[in-house]
Amino acid sequence: MREWTVSELVRLAGISVRALHHYDEIGLLVPARVGENRYRHYGEEELLRPQHILLYRV
Repeated sequence: MREWTVSELVRLAGISVRALHHYDEIGLLVPARVGENRYRHYGEEELLRPQHILLYRV
C-alpha cells in the first residue's frame, strides 16, 4: 500500500499543512497511521478525501 507524508499530501491535494492538521483535529481527515516518530502517514483513501472536503465545503 502506498503512503504519503504530510508534505507530499498537501502538495498533491492543494491544501495547507494548517488545514490538514485542522482536519485531523476535528476527525475529518485522520492519517492512515502514525509512526513511532509521530510522523503522520496517509494512504490512498486519505489522498482523495481533501477533494471531497473542498467540494462540499460551503
